[in-house]
Amino acid sequence: MVKSYAQTICLKNDPRGIEEYKRHHADCWPEVLGALKAVGVLRMKIFLLETRMFMYMETEDSFDPEVDFPRHLEMSPRCVEWGKLMSTFQTPAPEAKAGEWWAYMEEVYDFESQWDAKLGPRGSIG
Repeated sequence: MVKSYAQTICLKNDPRGIEEYKRHHADCWPEVLGALKAVGVLRMKIFLLETRMFMYMETEDSFDPEVDFPRHLEMSPRCVEWGKLMSTFQTPAPEAKAGEWWAYMEEVYDFESQWDAKLGPRGSIG
């Protein structure tokens, strides 16, 4: 089984900083990649619109964000360094709860589950 998560955060309104943030993510540090994989992250994508970011993540079923995100930081000082560096570019979304950095988003639609429910796993239209 796979779990999925969506989160949002904003980047500071600084065009140079946004470009630097994007450059860092175009060449993520191997220690960060390895630690995320080790704690159960299977897929992760981050999208950007102006200063608003959206992260989509799929994880192993055993993944627990409250346990595994902190655990990945313990795997390498480079992960801590990456987190501190990235936070210099970020600011919580206005909708974030008190103390929340990346705000979790509610899933309101899943194409695959609707397809399976209405047409079956191998269903077809027409």
